[in-house]
Amino acid sequence: MKSDNSTLAWRQYEAGREYKRRCGLYERIRENERFWRGDQWYGETNDLPRPVFNMVRRIVEYQICSVISPAVAVLFANENMPMRGGDSKLFRAGISALNAHMAYRWEHCRMDRLLRRALGDAAISGDGVFYVYWDADAETGQSWRGDLVTACVDNVNLFVADVNRADIQSQAYVMLSGRARVEDLRREAMAAGMSREKALRDILPDEETGAQAGDMASVELAGEDAAKATYLIKFWREEGKVVFEKSVRGAVIRRGNTGCRLYPVAYFNWSAVKNSFHGSAPITSLIPNQRFLNRAYAMVMKHMTDTAFSKVIYDKSKIPEWTNGVGEAIAAVGGNVADAVSVIGVGQMQDGYLQLLENTLSVTKELAGATDVALGAVDPNNTSAILALQEASAVPLEQLRSALYGCVEDLANIWVDMMCAYYPDGRLLPTRGEQGTELREVDFAALRRALPMARVEVGDASRYSAASTVSLLGKLLDGGHISFVEYLERLPANLLIDRQSLIDARKEMDAHDA
Repeated sequence: MKSDNSTLAWRQYEAGREYKRRCGLYERIRENERFWRGDQWYGETNDLPRPVFNMVRRIVEYQICSVISPAVAVLFANENMPMRGGDSKLFRAGISALNAHMAYRWEHCRMDRLLRRALGDAAISGDGVFYVYWDADAETGQSWRGDLVTACVDNVNLFVADVNRADIQSQAYVMLSGRARVEDLRREAMAAGMSREKALRDILPDEETGAQAGDMASVELAGEDAAKATYLIKFWREEGKVVFEKSVRGAVIRRGNTGCRLYPVAYFNWSAVKNSFHGSAPITSLIPNQRFLNRAYAMVMKHMTDTAFSKVIYDKSKIPEWTNGVGEAIAAVGGNVADAVSVIGVGQMQDGYLQLLENTLSVTKELAGATDVALGAVDPNNTSAILALQEASAVPLEQLRSALYGCVEDLANIWVDMMCAYYPDGRLLPTRGEQGTELREVDFAALRRALPMARVEVGDASRYSAASTVSLLGKLLDGGHISFVEYLERLPANLLIDRQSLIDARKEMDAHDA
């Protein structure tokens, strides 16, 4: 039942929750998350042993590491038509500054960590979601305060106007939900102008935890001070600019115009589902095989426990008491002793049973691209062959990689859009240089007139690329084709600590010898 005093955003939130519930999203995420963390016998009531061979996590972690690249460059181009005069120079200077700034922004937002978390979320729920917001209190080292913050959001907390369209920026509205302490929400509302009486009356704690992701979302701190309420942040456009509203069930906490063109949300599907905003998670399809393996191995364990040792059957009328004591005599009462004792041998297991389990595991990993070669479970004797096999095993992940870095491009466009909206003229843009962090002047007024569009360039993330490079360089050095200094200069990054000092010392030695 919807309450009479609920806001429009809350009614749209309830409609979105009902859609997710009809899709089975909440329960599917809970089950996937249990299998991911190893709680794979949840709800089982049989008396079998409960082994866990977490094939799911092994496969998914390989897929995540295969998609993530250590060499990512975000570059911008101006989508405006070529212009003459001063504007063209200003645009080029602004785009150049943005390109230099992206390495700083990537490191400042800890994007490598966020990408791994988003891929982990997508493996469990089907979607990875990024949210960018403005932190007005962030220190910048300049006279201006405030900066962008990028965070991951669970897909159960993302709601859109059209659930059959997988495009964020074309939606009539985009909404995020979350849980926060009631005291914090009341304080925020009063800071925005709400009276204390209204805040105490309309912002109340609730137990709406069923629409959060995972089993542990329903476990919150007890106590009046820790009481939480569900809040909503809704975004929509008015006259081409994004407007936001933060609210709870019965009250609007604050509302404002962001000045941005783009919704501050970017997302991707692990695997797209036709006519659905949500994607499908790989763990969902792995669970039946994981269940079979766990139960099959449990039955093997039970069989071996019950039948691994022979049993003695004896006639109690002829042998009153049996003992297994070493060298101890056993008394028999008349008759043929051979007829009074019999030994039942150990149980035999069908040979093909364990082979079936091995084949199930092997084929499951192979279809997911997680072969032994890809996982590094082979001796690297022939790196060229290993690289070729690894590249072939990564083919099933190309679609996911494309979706992920397409999302990163959307995220970079959101960064620039928010910088143009929130950064004042005269604010310096930090960049990464040879001497550390450097500041560059940017004409944000000109940048606002431009149409910068991001593209992502991704380097090779091969597991064996470092080993193959070192092997090739070693052969060139042994053959006398390169010098020792050239060998050191071309070694992969992060392979040697303080490599430059070693290079400088060798150059000084060579100069002295000359």
